[in-house]
Amino acid sequence: MVFTDVFNVTHDDCKIIQTQNDFKRVFIIENEQGVRFTCLKDDAPRSSKIHDHWKHAKPSDSPDAHPFHDKFV
Repeated sequence: MVFTDVFNVTHDDCKIIQTQNDFKRVFIIENEQGVRFTCLKDDAPRSSKIHDHWKHAKPSDSPDAHPFHDKFV
């Protein structure tokens, strides 16, 4: 299955990580090397405190520590 992280980078061959708490807007995946990424849920509910819906960021906006950062900068 292919997942897209919050920086709009696609990942395949990942597994969904079960977390202690259930998050309404995001979920965590882990690749075969043990690197974890945060992904937006497709059906993420809107918050009454935030007037804009969450969107994927650009890959070039990923932090330097993101494993695929160098591919996009």
